[in-house]
Amino acid sequence: MKNLRSEAELEAKWGQGALSLGWTPVPTALLFLQADLGLNPVDMNILINLLSHWWKPSDKVYPSQDAIAKRMGVSKRTVQRSIDKMELLKIIEVQSTKRSSQYKGRNVYNLKPLALILDQTAPMVRDKIDMAKMWKRRQEDE
Repeated sequence: MKNLRSEAELEAKWGQGALSLGWTPVPTALLFLQADLGLNPVDMNILINLLSHWWKPSDKVYPSQDAIAKRMGVSKRTVQRSIDKMELLKIIEVQSTKRSSQYKGRNVYNLKPLALILDQTAPMVRDKIDMAKMWKRRQEDE
């Protein structure tokens, strides 16, 4: 029942047409921690593109770099540099495939390292936010 309510709320918020291509859940922790993770706006945009293909933990994520570049209005090389950086930061894992495979030579991206980082880090951020709110209330009470 919760899913139906959530979907109805999304539709009321965005409209049926806007959701006709689907929607992508993005943890708020990713938005709060993007600078701490070393991610710039291009990296974030690429991550959101990758997340739009990851619905179940077991799903393989393999959008083409050309498609991501076209959506973003950047070069394929910009996408490649960002993916290389995120792999170096251990935010994602990249597996190359052969052209003869079912993935047609596309990279397969594992986003579980990102999920693990957020799962472990977000509670500390939540604690900082709560402490800041408590401090602010104390300052207002004085």
